[in-house]
Amino acid sequence: MSGAKDPIITATAPFDNPDGDIILRSANGVDFHVFKLILSLMSPVFKDMFTLPQNCVSSVPVIPLTESSTTLESLLLLCYPAATPTFDSLDNAKAVMEAAKKYDMQAVLNRAGDLVMSQFLPTHFLDMYALSCRFGWRHHAQTAATRSLEIKNLGRPSTEFENMHDITALDYHRLLIYHHACGVAAQAAGKSLSWLNPTCLSRDAAMWSPSKPKRQDSFFHEIECSCKAHAGSMLQVANFGEMKIASWFSAYLDSSRKELWERPSVSTIQESAAYNSAVSSASKCTTCCHTVTESMNKFRAAYIAQVKKVVAAVKLVTS
Repeated sequence: MSGAKDPIITATAPFDNPDGDIILRSANGVDFHVFKLILSLMSPVFKDMFTLPQNCVSSVPVIPLTESSTTLESLLLLCYPAATPTFDSLDNAKAVMEAAKKYDMQAVLNRAGDLVMSQFLPTHFLDMYALSCRFGWRHHAQTAATRSLEIKNLGRPSTEFENMHDITALDYHRLLIYHHACGVAAQAAGKSLSWLNPTCLSRDAAMWSPSKPKRQDSFFHEIECSCKAHAGSMLQVANFGEMKIASWFSAYLDSSRKELWERPSVSTIQESAAYNSAVSSASKCTTCCHTVTESMNKFRAAYIAQVKKVVAAVKLVTS
């Protein structure tokens, strides 16, 4: 004996309105009582569908659909401006967007994109990039690509994500080009400090000293600690000219540049272990120890702002 079919049930509000003039039946047997006018305005596919002969339940036409009740409920809620559905999972959200595309519901698809980005971007930015490329959301693609800068060494074989099969090779290649260009721009911020605002840190900051040191007395003894006296690095700093860079600060810049090349995000600077290492080394110097904490805090804030600025100037190519 074949098993009995599951009973047809009515969807919850607002899709249980008996005044609805059309019923959409989900694949798992849930009836959604809706209005032809609303769906006709949102979807030319539904508008044409309503002109075809339909089965009736109590004189109300019934249209069976292939979508589940979960997908159909979210899709229909997106037709109502006052309703803001949330998605149980990224797969659920994707099913809704595929349905919106299937029924040519462009306004619904765009609205779904905004909601999906706000809900899933913090933890699924590569998937959001893939979906943005698939559905033509250029502004969302740029946002997701920017977040992808938090991924170290993007492009290596280990960088795989759930919706990779939804993205073209060209769109993924463009993401890799963007990530690389941002790495180049971010890395350059640590090669020269000419961008530094002179009001941020003075010529006497713990990290550097003039290439021609000050004199202490008539015997021309140099006022300069060993961190800088034996340092081989010279950098353009603000408008101060060429400055001798303290060995511990030079090591910090070297480490940060390597890290930014692999992961061109401001969070790289914020989380870098090289920062604490530099401060620790400077604290052992009887000259640098007095101002290193304040100086490095100010520099890191300026460094973050500069990296953010140069990375923001790099744009994702979407067409």
